[in-house]
Order: sequence, then C-alpha cells, then structure tokens
Amino acid sequence: MKTCKVSKLFFVRYGVNLELNALIRDNSGIHFVSRTAKNNGVSAKVKPLSYIEPLPAGTITVAGGGSVMEAFLQMAPYYSGRDLYYLTAKVPMTNEQKLFYCLCLRANKYKFSYGRQSNVTLPDLQIPTLDSIPDYVKAFSLQKYGEKLLRQIAFPESDLRYDQTGRTVPLDRLFTVVCGIPSSEVIRSRVRQNVNWIPYIRPSYRQETSIDAYVNRNAIPSEKVFSAQTLYVSTDGQGSHTFSYVSTFEFVPNSNVAVLMPKREMGLQEKLFYAQCITNNRYKFSYGRKPKGERLKSILLPEYPPDYVIEYDVDNVVHGFSGVLGKV
Repeated sequence: MKTCKVSKLFFVRYGVNLELNALIRDNSGIHFVSRTAKNNGVSAKVKPLSYIEPLPAGTITVAGGGSVMEAFLQMAPYYSGRDLYYLTAKVPMTNEQKLFYCLCLRANKYKFSYGRQSNVTLPDLQIPTLDSIPDYVKAFSLQKYGEKLLRQIAFPESDLRYDQTGRTVPLDRLFTVVCGIPSSEVIRSRVRQNVNWIPYIRPSYRQETSIDAYVNRNAIPSEKVFSAQTLYVSTDGQGSHTFSYVSTFEFVPNSNVAVLMPKREMGLQEKLFYAQCITNNRYKFSYGRKPKGERLKSILLPEYPPDYVIEYDVDNVVHGFSGVLGKV
C-alpha cells in the first residue's frame, strides 16, 4: 500500500479555539467539538456567535491533545475547542473515503500520549494515498451513517452516570495490585519447549503482541502464575502504558505489567468493562509519567458497572479468544 503525508491530501488547520464554559448551551444550537473520544467528538450544543464563522461540515476533526488522535468526520457546521485541528481535503473525496482516513489517523494513537501531543507532527503522519484505499471502502454507503450523525443525540441537563449513585472509587478499592517478575529473575525461551512453558508477557498496546517469551511454570512461584481471564494493565512502554486487558491464556507478567485481582466476585463481563475503564485513563500518563504504584491505585473507577454490562452475552467474545489461544 502506497502512503503519503497527511499534508499531501489535506489542509491541516487549527480550529477556532473556543472555551465551552464561555458559551451558552443550547440543545437546538450548533455543535461544539472538543477533544473527547465520544459522540463523534461533539461534547455539547451551543448558541451561535455572530462574530465567529463555524467550521464547515465535511471536514475531519483531530484531537491534538486530551484524547489524542481521535478523528471524526463532522457532518454539520461546528465550533471547536482548544488543541483541536481540522482537515480539509485538497482533492475531491467522498464521505466514505474521509471516514476511512479517520480510521487511519486513529491508528496512530499509540505514538502519542498526554505528554506528547500530535500538533507538530500531524501534517507529517503517513496515511494511504487516495488510489490505495481498499475497494470495500468504495462499496460502502455512508448514507445511514450520515443521517445518524446529523441527528445527534440530545445532551442531558446533567452528566450521565454508570449507576444510580454515580459513585466512583480508587482502583485499589476494587482490586489488589500484584506486580510481575523482572526478566533478570527468569529463564526465557523464544520458543515454547513443552506444555510447562507458558507466555511471559510485556507491555503492549495489543494483547496479541504482548508475549515476550516463554518461561517454565515449574521454575516460577505459583503466586506469579495467572490463569486465563485475569485482568492486567501495562505500566510502562512508550505508547503502550495503561492499556488494560483480560488475558486469554495462562501467563507470567514481567515487572512492567501489573495484575489486578478482584476483591469481590467478578464475571468476565465486569473484567472487560474495567479493562476499558482503565485504558480510558491513559491520557493522564506518558513515557515520563507512568501509571505505577499509587498513580495506578488511585485511578477512579465506577464502583459497579451498568446493568447492560452484567447482562451482556460474552459468548462471542470468548469465541474470539480462540484466535489468540491458537498462537500460544
């Protein structure tokens, strides 16, 4: 696939840089796009300002900080908040193609963090050339998607909560944090010598690439060997810190992986929910500010997940584990 710089296909411009707290909220007003990763980037609707021209529909917004590299196609005129860039196509593009480029831009998230924003490097990021876009993008119809965006959901008068109380608690109220074993204290093998050798995992922004080597379970303290469906979080690694997963196989963590053992009975649904909640905190950390020790333990999480999490059928998720299990 051929690639080119973002600036080859798009004009990269800084937004109008407004502060939401200085605007008047109006559910029938204009979209206000911020650095959030939710709701297509729209965090509120506000009354238009006579002296500021809204940014045009059909442009792509990209968060330079906050939820860095979250990219969305805006289907209606909008105002933008701080550290938000917008991309205007230099050549004719369909909305389907622009949506594909949103996906390509988000794929660069791992390169950035709370301490390393994407403002200077955004124009130079590599994306596929227009003639390299896959055929399935050309065959996709955005009509229904566009209609849904144009009918943005109403914004409630108060914040939505996970449960009736909206109670959040520090991570260590829900989990006991268990640290892994330094690589200097284990004998590693690049290949799995027999069934007694299990994965030795490292930080990674994708679980399938987290296996660093294999270690002999018989040479590891039993309290450092963890079963499948165990929740863990990366606490180091440029671009991979704070990613949290539920394991799909038995493993031993290295010293930059923290295992979270629930202090109450938790099903797979709850563990997957908390893995996502923890990962959502990664904007607070960076290569120079790692989620270790008290920083990890003090992350605020919902005390209980919403009902739909408990009721969710995880059969499809469990079946999806088989692809990773087959590689172990």
